[in-house]
Amino acid sequence: MRKRSSLFFLLILYSLLAFSFTVSASAAPEIEWQKTFGESSRDIGRSVQQTSDGGYIVAGETNSIFGEGWSDVYLIKTNSNGNKLWEKTFGDSANDYGYSVQQTSDGGYIVAGSTYITNGAGAENVYLVKTDNNGNKLWEKNFGGTGFDAGYSVQQTSDGGYIIAGELNGDIYLVKTNSNGNKLW
Repeated sequence: MRKRSSLFFLLILYSLLAFSFTVSASAAPEIEWQKTFGESSRDIGRSVQQTSDGGYIVAGETNSIFGEGWSDVYLIKTNSNGNKLWEKTFGDSANDYGYSVQQTSDGGYIVAGSTYITNGAGAENVYLVKTDNNGNKLWEKNFGGTGFDAGYSVQQTSDGGYIIAGELNGDIYLVKTNSNGNKLW
């Protein structure tokens, strides 16, 4: 009987130690730094990636006064401490949104999102923007139909082109482009 009591005691002790380790291991991490960007209106970050220089690139949207339209794609480059190095907006007088950003092999950036196109019926299309390493626009493309279409994720492919995953009228939409953003399929 004494062996069972000792075994029971050890089991409880082990459980308490394991529980306390789990609680301490799951404690919230310390914040190294935090930053805010934007102006007086609604500005949203939707995608972030650490860049090859140790900084960060952020894509989203801005409704603040410095954009072209009601909502524009918002691209922000920071250093490793989160201090803004530059910011850019892309789009026209309609609504434009940035959902995904990746650094490209040439050191520039590729942004996928959506743009509202006035084409008679009106449509929101996949919006793809390629920039240089300073955020200067090299080209922009849009893809889609007459309904709601958006690009939610973009990756550079091994051939130097791009693959965009998104939505086309409620269905999954996958677009492959060459390095200049021209649609291959």
